[in-house]
Amino acid sequence: MYTKRMEKMTHLHFYFHDILDGKNPTAVRIITPPNRSVGGSGATYMIEDPLTEGLEPGSKLVGRAQGMYALASQHDSGLLMVINFSFLEGIYNGSAFSILGRNPVLDTVRQ
Repeated sequence: MYTKRMEKMTHLHFYFHDILDGKNPTAVRIITPPNRSVGGSGATYMIEDPLTEGLEPGSKLVGRAQGMYALASQHDSGLLMVINFSFLEGIYNGSAFSILGRNPVLDTVRQ
């Protein structure tokens, strides 16, 4: 017997802050590619980035993005990203989702 289920759509709205330098970086390079690497390909970073309610880094913390990314292209600035997004506030407190994918960081519009 087949039971038809209703689809449910959820809209999440938060800001992801990836801080590479300064007093408290949230992304740390763990692998430096050899000097002959094209465009830095192979550089790898571990992250624990804050997810905030507002655009400002000091706005309310709603979760954390934990994982890693690496420069994975010799032809453009494409990252391979492996990240868990875990939530600490609101109705999604205790929930998480994971993303594995490509991020073309220099593209104006990305999904």
